[in-house]
Amino acid sequence: MPVLQSGSCLLADTPPELLGRTADVTDVGWGPFGDDDADDTSYRYVCDFWADGDYAGQLQLIKADSAAQAQRTVDDFLDRPSTTQQDNSVQTLRSGELDVHVLSRWYPTNPQGLYQAMYFDPAALAVVVLEVNSLDESRYAQTSPQQIADALVSTFA
Repeated sequence: MPVLQSGSCLLADTPPELLGRTADVTDVGWGPFGDDDADDTSYRYVCDFWADGDYAGQLQLIKADSAAQAQRTVDDFLDRPSTTQQDNSVQTLRSGELDVHVLSRWYPTNPQGLYQAMYFDPAALAVVVLEVNSLDESRYAQTSPQQIADALVSTFA
């Protein structure tokens, strides 16, 4: 779990503009990534953000130790079956010249949604993720998986 504190986000000067608003960065931090008992140098860096009344989210950079660890992370992202508590759909979309995986999730028992977009750079063993959550039904419908994929790519371009 990353240790979070107030500060500037090292991943972007500002979070991407979504739903006509740019959120404020609330917390940033570093932390380990992977198995707790592994002797590795993998890590993650996160920037949490919040647009009061509209949405919350996170930018995340994961640096894996190995291709296998990075691939497990991608495979886990792609394997998101739906349950009675959440409707999940994962698709791979093209944004610019990149393939981006996007998870769309709706919580029917607590009506709200989220989107997560993930890009994996195998040469760098790096995974970047943009999450947008706390979306009410209207805001969820106003946002598309393609918009989230494009926001991820433009943020990290």
